[in-house]
Amino acid sequence: MSSISHGAPQKRRIIPNPGLWLAIIAGIIITLLPLGDTLPVAGQNMIAILVFAIIVWISEAMDYTASAIVISALIIFMVGFAPDMNHPDTILGTAKALKMTLSGFSNSALALVAAAMFIAAAMTITGLDKRIALFTMSKIGASSRSIIIGAIVVTIVLSLVVPSATARTACVVPIMMGVIAAFKVDKHSRLAASMMIVIAQATSIWNVGIQTSAAQNLLSIGFINKTFGAGHSVSWLDWLCVSRRRTDSGNMKIAA
Repeated sequence: MSSISHGAPQKRRIIPNPGLWLAIIAGIIITLLPLGDTLPVAGQNMIAILVFAIIVWISEAMDYTASAIVISALIIFMVGFAPDMNHPDTILGTAKALKMTLSGFSNSALALVAAAMFIAAAMTITGLDKRIALFTMSKIGASSRSIIIGAIVVTIVLSLVVPSATARTACVVPIMMGVIAAFKVDKHSRLAASMMIVIAQATSIWNVGIQTSAAQNLLSIGFINKTFGAGHSVSWLDWLCVSRRRTDSGNMKIAA
């Protein structure tokens, strides 16, 4: 009769990741630091929440959904019970803190990012992104230089509709790996390495060159509109013209 051996029982930790302890301790320390002459209590509490959020995200102590709820709650209570910056003798109030917390979700850039993400997901599910990449690669020729130029063109085309460098890279890399296999190129050769480097660099360059190619660009536009007013907004063409010199020089260096 075979005996079943049981390993030593694993101890369950109350908090699965020590990063959460570190985030809590760091937040408390910052909250208890002496105030400066120009920094209000609400500002100091927001710095503590920011440090807490950074540590939680870096250590992956909580998933993003849970951390968003916790951070929002911290803002509501820690800022809501802080003195009003305009009237130090009164408390700001949780209603104003809640309005401050939710104001970021009313940003038009957030809606644009969400819409672009839906488009990117639809392209991935339907295979349209790969179809675009394969069609582009089929029109450029079979030489090594043409393949590299084709990879750059594909990243440019996908940058117009996919606001994520990770998603674009995930689309192009399998195709380039197929090209390497089809041409029987050694995976450790300089040509294979060049193809992979081109994809990474070209994707990063066009993150800056096209306004809708990265979520951070759209959020920056939202901050500009909020700070300086809608009259100082940067249009899609203005963004492209200003960044064209950098993107053109970057693409020339990659293709050289």
